[in-house]
Formats: sequence, structure tokens, C-alpha cells
Amino acid sequence: MKTLEGKSLAAGTVRNIYDTAARIFASAVDDRVIPSSPCRRIKLPKDDHGEVVPLTLAQVRALEVGMGELGAAVITLAGSGLRIGELLGLDVSDVDFLRRTIRVERQRSQSGELTPPKSKSSARTVPVGQTVIDALAAYLEAGERHTGPLFVNVLGRPLTYRQWKPLWKAASGKAKVDATAHALRHFYASALIAGGASVKQVQAVLGHASAVVTLRTYAHLWPGDDDRTRSIIDATFSASADQVRTDGVL
Repeated sequence: MKTLEGKSLAAGTVRNIYDTAARIFASAVDDRVIPSSPCRRIKLPKDDHGEVVPLTLAQVRALEVGMGELGAAVITLAGSGLRIGELLGLDVSDVDFLRRTIRVERQRSQSGELTPPKSKSSARTVPVGQTVIDALAAYLEAGERHTGPLFVNVLGRPLTYRQWKPLWKAASGKAKVDATAHALRHFYASALIAGGASVKQVQAVLGHASAVVTLRTYAHLWPGDDDRTRSIIDATFSASADQVRTDGVL
């Protein structure tokens, strides 16, 4: 953990704050409000977490089973990229079952209070697949609920992070998966990248403040220039071969 203005923060958080400050000061320089930016020659803390290694689909499914009645929460996290606080802050009305979207407008803090999203960019509408919609529909139908908080505890009250934590620990133990719920967010991002999503698209659905944050976390998952070059050339030769065969037939 690193210190910024007297607060103990993770290295990644410090770097994200610095990126935002650097952009603000750069704009101020461009507007001639200040002569130069103070964000120069700043030694930033190294991120000790290393590169993200996404969960496999089998691990996600195992966690879903391990969570029992709350398995839909696992599928929602893995299929939307929401942060755990955002998931716990959802209301049934935030899910548009027809358009297959989830509106993120608030999050539930660790103290159990509803607060605004992490940042302005965190308030967003996330498109989700039919798998997520079906899981949520089945979960709500089982509880015979159509309004109120999306995920609730055994008493029917909003599920809090403190209640989620032991449930997740038990589920990950059953699934034999050593990971936090945030790993499901990484699974979602890695799936989008593998499917050809752009940096801007991944940034938007994850609610990152900038593409810099997205790249810092997931750059290693995007195909490198060498891989992209090989794919383009192979596709070109494949298309040419198909054209030759077609011309030969005609």
C-alpha cells in the first residue's frame, strides 16, 4: 500500500489518481492557465499484483454452483464486468430484460450505504447477453420478486458486502478457486478482448476513467503487432485462394 495525501492506497489507485491529475494539469498548460505541469519526473509506485490472469469458464461455472441460490450474482458479475459494490447497489428496475441492459447508477459501500458510482464514467448502461438475463429472471422468479433490491439476503433485505464476503469465501472454497469477486470483472474484460473488442469499448463498459487505466490492466491480453500481422496476411492469402478457385470454376 502507498500513501497519497495521508491515505493508504494501493499502487494502482495512486497511479490512476496521478493519471487524472496529469491530464488536468496538461489541459491547464494548453489553456495557458499555468506555465508548466507539476506532473513531471514523478516516481510512481510499482503495481505488485502483476499481470491479470483471467479465470476460465469452468472456474466461473464452479463458482456459480458454489454460490447456490446466489449463483445468478456470479453470472451477472462475469457477464457484465460490474464491480461488486455496483452489483450490490442494483435495483430490479435497473435491469431492462427486453433491451438486455443493466443501468449502473449507484454502488453499495462496505458499510452498507448506497453511494454515487466510483466516478462519473462509472455511471453507465452495460449491454448483457441472454445468459445473464436468463440467470436473473430465474433468480427473481424463484424468490417471487419483481421490485426492490436485485440481490437480497435470507431476510429479503439488500445484500451487503459484509454478508457477501463469507458467502463468496465458502463458494470459492467449494469451487477450489482462489480468487476475489473482482476476478469475474477480469473474466468479462478478457472475454471481450478475445472477441475483438476495442480499447474504447472495454473502457466504456467497465466504467474506467480513461483508456490508460484499461490498457494498464489488460494490454497484455490484446494481440500483439506480430500476431495481428500474421492474421492479416493469412486472411489475405485465404481470400485470394478463394477468389482463384471461384475464377477457375467460372
